[in-house]
Amino acid sequence: ATYGITVYQEQVMLLSQKLANFSKGDADVLRKAMGKKQKAVLDKMKSQFIEGAQKNGHPVDKLEKIWKDWEAFAQYAFNKSHSTCYAWVAYQTAYLKANYPAEYMAAVLSNNMNDLKQVTFFMAECQRMGIEVLGPDVNESKMTFTVNKEGAIRFGLAAIRGIGSGPVESIIEERTKAPFKTPFDLVRRVNLRQVNKRVLESLVAAGAMDSLGTMHRAQYFHEEGNGRIFLETILRYGAGYQDNQNSSQANLFGDSGDSNAMAVMEPNVPQCPQWTPTNRLRKEKEVIGIFISGHPLDEYKWDIDYLCNGTLDAINNPVNYVNRELIIPFILIDMEERTTKKGGTFLTLTMEDFQDTVKYNWFDERTFMRYKHFLVPGTFLVMRGRIEKERFKEELRFNIQSIDLLSKMRENFDKTIKLELSASEIDQILVQWMYDVLGRNQGNVSFVIDIQDELEKLSVRLSPRGMRLNLSNELIKELAKKAVKVSLN
Repeated sequence: ATYGITVYQEQVMLLSQKLANFSKGDADVLRKAMGKKQKAVLDKMKSQFIEGAQKNGHPVDKLEKIWKDWEAFAQYAFNKSHSTCYAWVAYQTAYLKANYPAEYMAAVLSNNMNDLKQVTFFMAECQRMGIEVLGPDVNESKMTFTVNKEGAIRFGLAAIRGIGSGPVESIIEERTKAPFKTPFDLVRRVNLRQVNKRVLESLVAAGAMDSLGTMHRAQYFHEEGNGRIFLETILRYGAGYQDNQNSSQANLFGDSGDSNAMAVMEPNVPQCPQWTPTNRLRKEKEVIGIFISGHPLDEYKWDIDYLCNGTLDAINNPVNYVNRELIIPFILIDMEERTTKKGGTFLTLTMEDFQDTVKYNWFDERTFMRYKHFLVPGTFLVMRGRIEKERFKEELRFNIQSIDLLSKMRENFDKTIKLELSASEIDQILVQWMYDVLGRNQGNVSFVIDIQDELEKLSVRLSPRGMRLNLSNELIKELAKKAVKVSLN
């Protein structure tokens, strides 16, 4: 449509020159006036067109008809051409998203691969659509986001920081011959001038080598007695193997080279504890920019869903939360103490939740001094506050009233928990299982059990006497396995 409009405008320019002796400059002014619907300019140029064309012997009635057509074109053509294009693109994208959702979202993620905020947004959209987004893998990932045989989206290797197209191409070229079986197999085969220590460190931290054997990420970074990490030992092994293989092949009187190459023995894998989930996720974010295999706040998912009512979006978009008391969970990424122009002290907090990373300047010294001992980077916190107008200003701002450890929310929990079961699922085995699980998780939280009969639209509530629960993550997970819904009463 846009191409057609452009051609039409070019024809108008040529006709105005041929019919009415317009100069190229006047013809271009006419074109712009038509494209931008500048009626005042068109009205001025009408007389110029009619008079010029009459001198060339063209009848007035024909000229009036031509100009009327041009005016009609100027009224709708530009908007119509663009709306037609947008409608066509909208139809195409809607069709692809509806019929090829994984492929469509993989293409969208690849197109926004260098914009972490957009990648985070579209990964959340994948989650909403029920499309699994898997982390990078040296045996499956390509350069950008792709869809695997199971219909899940696989993270692209080029999305990992510190890895360019050269190392990715080297990895893909080798794995097409045969999948990599172990880290040692990988370093024996890839070009180690491209897939160097820095690249391998990023691959390990991102989880791209998790599928190679049984080694976990911490083992690659285990410090050995000689002052280097085990990953360097793996690289030295790979380089030695390749040198032996090359020298054997170059030896006129040698054999095929396999026996000499295999003389370089695989090093023994050191034993060490695995990284904690928080440490693993932190390193993932360092090399990818976002959390892939989970989120540090996942440990507090139940608390966030049921005990909190806000997100960090309130700081960026306060107009949407006016006059609301908000309870917002977050991870403190960084805290910086700074000085105002008047010599006062304020804090700059860098905070992160599931959706956003925000910076917040906290000027209320009397309040923040009371909670400063909590403000350690890496700490899981919850803040209570309210969106209010700033003093002497009309701007809205989130004012922090208190901060506490997120882990203490359940300790201070004083409400009753409701466990919901379906009557159709209840049998003697489930009853015994419930009795055992609840008996092992005794604490100080009161609870009731609601038995729902969906067919009869009935509900029966049981209030166990003398029993209280320890509302641990383990208990919530165990109840979820049996489809027992846990919520506030």
